[in-house]
Amino acid sequence: MPIGTIKELMQDMENGTYNFTENGKCSQCGQCCSNILPMTDKEIEMIRRYIKRYNIKEQKHLVPSANPIIDLTCPFLDTSKEKEKCTIYEARPAICRCFKCDEPNGALKHKELYEGVRKATDVRKTFYGKV
Repeated sequence: MPIGTIKELMQDMENGTYNFTENGKCSQCGQCCSNILPMTDKEIEMIRRYIKRYNIKEQKHLVPSANPIIDLTCPFLDTSKEKEKCTIYEARPAICRCFKCDEPNGALKHKELYEGVRKATDVRKTFYGKV
């Protein structure tokens, strides 16, 4: 995935810019797939039904080690695939539908993010009962 030179990447990171898009379109790299997401109760219920219906398994992103480490990556991100990495893509929450890493304030344009009560949700714990 071409994201520019290392020097450009380091400069972007120093400026707080994290752009992993390809020609302005999502590259499906999974860098934005966090375990903590703002969700409504309705979204949580929809995702629960979806993972039950399609038997979606938890994805783990850590190499086993002697010391326990917290996996901060979304448990629905399947990094074994080059594209279509989100295992709940059809049922993903609004923040995932709206977010684009090259437009950090883009969420402000999406009124649906302000409807209902959103709470910071530990995705792994909520859907798989694990921390």
